[in-house]
Amino acid sequence: MGNGICFTVDIVMDKVGRMVLPKEIRDRLHLVGGDFLEAEVRANEILLRPRRASVARISREGTRAVWDAPGASATVEEIAVAMGRGRAERDARAGGL
Repeated sequence: MGNGICFTVDIVMDKVGRMVLPKEIRDRLHLVGGDFLEAEVRANEILLRPRRASVARISREGTRAVWDAPGASATVEEIAVAMGRGRAERDARAGGL
């Protein structure tokens, strides 16, 4: 999946309009609960795209911290949010949650 190849999946919508994005999509786009998606409605289709400010995070490459939002720059506030998210994810893993 990380090779840039496009793919298609079927997603079922429940009776009140909720859908679950498959894990492979969430992982590929670095989406976690609480992230925002922008929906663009075209003639007969819906295009969903992550809102970069909410998806970006700090990742670790060796001993370096790396801003993980390809193609997007970051404000100081976005970096602070991403660092907080990283800490929360690390603490959850450490606590076995």
